[in-house]
Amino acid sequence: MARARPRGPRVGLRRVTCRVRWLAVDPGERRVGLAVCDPDERVAVPLEIVPADAAFPAIRSIVAREGIEGIVMGLPLTLRGDEGEAVRMARRLGARIVRQLAVPLEYEDERHTTSEAERLAGRDRPSDDLAAAILLQQFIDRRRAAGGRTDQEDRGPDACA
Repeated sequence: MARARPRGPRVGLRRVTCRVRWLAVDPGERRVGLAVCDPDERVAVPLEIVPADAAFPAIRSIVAREGIEGIVMGLPLTLRGDEGEAVRMARRLGARIVRQLAVPLEYEDERHTTSEAERLAGRDRPSDDLAAAILLQQFIDRRRAAGGRTDQEDRGPDACA
């Protein structure tokens, strides 16, 4: 299996330092967890859990309804950092989002987010939305530590206006 590069090379991207309303996607074989952050990129909150086969329509709806400007897609790497079928599924969904919704997308290593979510919520309820919130919080914390920068699709000269 190939080693993953979650933040690998992208075409047509530039550094952007403006604030973005992010949607996190924690993809799974049966369920997909979704979370959003506040417009100031300080706090990520769980939003909902949708069946995997309904993920794209739900994401499309949330992007429109919530004013989402960027998506963070979890990459379910193995503990060794290898890519498997789950990562290929996540990348296919990510490619569809970029192609059909024209929303900038970042990949984020999601190792340990599910176990952390289960620890916090308990195993008696699905915690995919909480895992997405943990994923998004680590992303926005890292982004803030880097001065608000992230590789993002070039949205034109007025992107941060």
